[in-house]
Amino acid sequence: MVRWYDYWLKDINNGIMDEPPIYYCVLDAHQNTRWRWTRRWPISEADPVRYHFHAGPSGSIESVNDGVLVTAPPEGGFDAYVVDYTTTTGPATRCTGSTAPAYPDMAADDQKGLTYTTAPLAAALDLIGHPILHVWIQSSADDVDLFAYLEDVDPQGRSTYVTEGCLRASHRTLSEAPYEALGLPYRPSGEGDIATLNGEPVEMVFDLLPTAKHFAAGHRIRITLACADRDNYRHLTHDPAPTIKIFHDAQHRSHVILPLVGR
Repeated sequence: MVRWYDYWLKDINNGIMDEPPIYYCVLDAHQNTRWRWTRRWPISEADPVRYHFHAGPSGSIESVNDGVLVTAPPEGGFDAYVVDYTTTTGPATRCTGSTAPAYPDMAADDQKGLTYTTAPLAAALDLIGHPILHVWIQSSADDVDLFAYLEDVDPQGRSTYVTEGCLRASHRTLSEAPYEALGLPYRPSGEGDIATLNGEPVEMVFDLLPTAKHFAAGHRIRITLACADRDNYRHLTHDPAPTIKIFHDAQHRSHVILPLVGR
């Protein structure tokens, strides 16, 4: 940062403008390969791999459904969930302004939501970029907030927060972005774009915050869905709590697209 300011504010020709513009850290990678440069984003090495939601069990978590993530197309069905407003990522997260957020083991909170988990990875891989979710959802309420967490599950079952995304269902309408949006879904969220739920399945498409994460062999990748983050967000509440359904069938292919390197 100092070098960038030196160049622009002090006219010091320190070579920073000749370097690749993006410098990123791959969490949990080997020390010698953790910091990397790139001239483009998304990086050209990342292969977008589609993981579909399936019925479980994965045997990795006692969640509401214990579903699985696999690359094969879905076989049919849905997972029902009565919204639990006590779900939370904890009181010390990126939303608190802390320079070192203290995320707990997510597994305890995962038990309150819907989870979709891969089998143990046969080989290590890196996930670099923006994961993108396509979730087919139905709700007994006219609107709902959907929170999605991507996690790294170690062989002992500890689940580590990697990144997250959230979307209110009524703001799901997509449009062409008026700027370069890096290929990510764009939602204008203007007054005329708001669409409440009517009891039919609808598709919610949204990206998670960009990340760069190394997943070791034997670890699992997990997506957890919830409808609240009690300690961090002012979310919609209904009394009684509504029931949502997440569909994963041939017509409603709920899935996540993961930008993977080394797969």
